[in-house]
This record gives sequence, structure tokens and C-alpha cells, in this order.
Amino acid sequence: MDVLICVADGLIYEGLDYADRIEQRLTGAGLDCARYDLTDPAPYRPRPELAYVFTGGQTSVHADVAWMRAAISLMRDLVAEADRGGPVVIGVCLGSQVIAEALRPDSIIATSGIEVGLTPVYGAEHGDGEVGVVPSFHYQAIAPRIDEVAGVRVEYRNTHTAVQALSYGERVFGCQFHPELSPEDIRRLIDFNADVIAEWNGNVAAAHDSVGRHQEALPEDLFDRMVTDRIRQAAD
Repeated sequence: MDVLICVADGLIYEGLDYADRIEQRLTGAGLDCARYDLTDPAPYRPRPELAYVFTGGQTSVHADVAWMRAAISLMRDLVAEADRGGPVVIGVCLGSQVIAEALRPDSIIATSGIEVGLTPVYGAEHGDGEVGVVPSFHYQAIAPRIDEVAGVRVEYRNTHTAVQALSYGERVFGCQFHPELSPEDIRRLIDFNADVIAEWNGNVAAAHDSVGRHQEALPEDLFDRMVTDRIRQAAD
């Protein structure tokens, strides 16, 4: 097994959980995947050959629930193992926040309002230029002070979210956005989560408008660049 997908709770929309598109893209790239349920962890957790990928989800890292506390503890162990040359660790959306929380407690903050739709993202000081637009759905974010942790590099940002992606060392990477999702997935996510968007000061119509305006600019290779290529490069 090449990749263990560590799955959090919730649905992107009815019939699609946070691991589905990640698993489809990785298996489509020829990587053998298995799932590990973070919300109901089994006594035995298989060790992948290449990488752990932590998915998005609906529970905050601040939630006082046993499985989230265990997930952060597990992440701390896996990051330390990756730093010693073990499997790569990649976090998507909530997964990136779990990485940050494992590296520095209390690193997750509320935002001024939800970021949802297709949104522009740019290279930060250590990034590699403009990424283009990315699929977004988050109302909490990683605090900028995460870059005070030795070994952390902020890779991407935008005006809404100071840490859109980060890396730690050479084998840990997290992105706040959802590189696995298509424009159609985002449209369905917006409709499915309309109440959440309104609760967090968002606008459903504006979110849909962002998809219409930016879908042609969504890079076809975004998931490969953010996830698959990083797994393969670490294996070389």
C-alpha cells in the first residue's frame, strides 16, 4: 500500500465524503491507497510505503472531542517520523490545520468570513509564484505566526488567508484549499453547505459567481503539483 488516507468527518456534498476525490486521483495516478478512519480509529493502523494524506472535514481542531485530540497527537508522531525520513505527510484543508496544530498548539484562528468558491492564490516568500485559482471552503485558518516554527515555510497565501499552504522540512506539506475538487464539485459543495456559508458571513451567490468567473483558470495539474508529485518526489 502506497498511501494511507486518514479520513475526517463530514461530507463535501451528499454522496461524496472528504476522501473520495483524493482517493480517485491517487489511484488514477497508479498509487495503491487504503483508508484509516480518524473518527473511529482501529487498534491497528497500517503503515504506507510512501505517504499519509489527511483529508478535510467539518470538525474544528479546537473541538473537545477525543478523536480530534487523538488525530493531532497522531499527526505529531507522523511529522516526527517524516522528519527522520519516514513516509511523507500531506494535509488538505482541515488536514493542513492539523499539521499546524501539531507543530504549534493554538495555531488555528477564525477568519473574517468564510472563503468559498474558486479563489486566487499566490506564492508567498518561499513559494514558486502564482498558483492560479484554487477550490476553497474554510472559515478557520492557520495563523501567520506558524512561520516562527523552525523548519516551516509558508508557500502560498492570498488577501483572505495568510497561510494558504505550508511545508515543514522536505516531507511535510499542507494546503488550506482543496486541490482535489473540480468546478462542478465546488458548485455542489456551495449548494449543500448554503447554511454554513451564511452562518460564517458568506454569500452563496458570490461563491457561485467565483466559479463561473475563474473555472477556466483552475490548473488541471493542481492536485498533481500539491499532492501526487510531492509523494513521488519523496520516493525518488
